[in-house]
Amino acid sequence: MINLLSSYLEDCSTPQYFCFAIRCEVCGEFWYSSSVPFSKAAQAADYSDKKELYDAIYQREKERAKLAAGKEARERFSQCPICRRLVCDSCFLICDEMDLCKECADRLKEYGEPVVP
Repeated sequence: MINLLSSYLEDCSTPQYFCFAIRCEVCGEFWYSSSVPFSKAAQAADYSDKKELYDAIYQREKERAKLAAGKEARERFSQCPICRRLVCDSCFLICDEMDLCKECADRLKEYGEPVVP
């Protein structure tokens, strides 16, 4: 699931902070990961002669932040087993037969409660 989520993550990072977003495929709302500061942001701005070094550190930290964002998103998104879309907890229903996104549940006349009301 984390690999799936990672493929949906949109990069919203700046030179100072790492942040990622995912859009729910049912309601269209964006979820944003926690912002993680770049540990060398001040040095990177002050020492342009070490740009290559700081770029490498930035990429390494960004990859770690992306993994953390994927883990964080895992607590807020589910994949519908019918339509295979990635949906937020407000659009994902806990149903009697099988947990589904709102749209599939409506179409299949399954009733349930959202993971998060």
